[in-house]
Amino acid sequence: MGELKGTMTAIVTPFDRTGALDIGPLDSYLQFQKAGGIDGLVVCGTNGEGPSLNVAERKRYLEAVVERRDAFTIIAGTGANNLPDTIELTRHAGTCGVDAVLVLPPFFFKNPSAQGVAAFFRRVLDASDVPVLLYSIPQQTAVPITDDILALLAGHPRLAGLKDSEGRWDRTHALLAGRPDLITFPGSDDLLGRATLAGAAGSISGTANSFPELVSAVRHAALSGGDVEAAQARLDLAKSIVLHYPLIAANKSVLAHRGVGRMYVRPPLVELPQALENELVARLKSADLLD
Repeated sequence: MGELKGTMTAIVTPFDRTGALDIGPLDSYLQFQKAGGIDGLVVCGTNGEGPSLNVAERKRYLEAVVERRDAFTIIAGTGANNLPDTIELTRHAGTCGVDAVLVLPPFFFKNPSAQGVAAFFRRVLDASDVPVLLYSIPQQTAVPITDDILALLAGHPRLAGLKDSEGRWDRTHALLAGRPDLITFPGSDDLLGRATLAGAAGSISGTANSFPELVSAVRHAALSGGDVEAAQARLDLAKSIVLHYPLIAANKSVLAHRGVGRMYVRPPLVELPQALENELVARLKSADLLD
């Protein structure tokens, strides 16, 4: 679990125009991430459209990333809405040699009990050969990872920590200050500077797809005594522009303009219309964020 640190990109998944998985752009994409100072990759998470891939596709994409891993830490998103698929993906990730897995709570049945969610996670933890991070993103799942759930899982040898994507500083700070036994990765880019100064092991970022150098600069400034506020402000500016558009499609558009092969989204997501892509690029250039 000591390797679970650093700046991680929640990487997108490359699809072709028909929506089929397309490994072609992966080499240039991962080289771009490396050049931007990224330490690790999260595969098939939210930005990777994980819930839109079937089990076979998720295995294939993870294998392709691991084959090209270089020095990257690899975290596999293995969460699914049912326990058998989650366990199958988690076991497969372990055989691939990943450093950890990231697991969503079951997200169809709303208002589940803490006991029910903990029972789901416990089955996954028992089946895993690698450290497990729980994924709290209730704005998507409507199932937060609460203190009650964490208490019910306390002491499990495979529980490494969690990705906290609630986006509330009070929650992130409470986890960092009150649960030193767990690794907490903030998933909200605007909290990155504060979280690093407060002892976060790293971050898992969606904005790092398009602007890996801006995300890694915040962590570097925080660890080296640099100007965290200035680095954070530049990252916040990039994020605010990109988030004016549908995030995953926008990230893929920006990547195409930064020299990575064109990647498409899969329904129910839709591509940015050309006019909006042109507008996005123009705004980023005006902010001196794109050449």
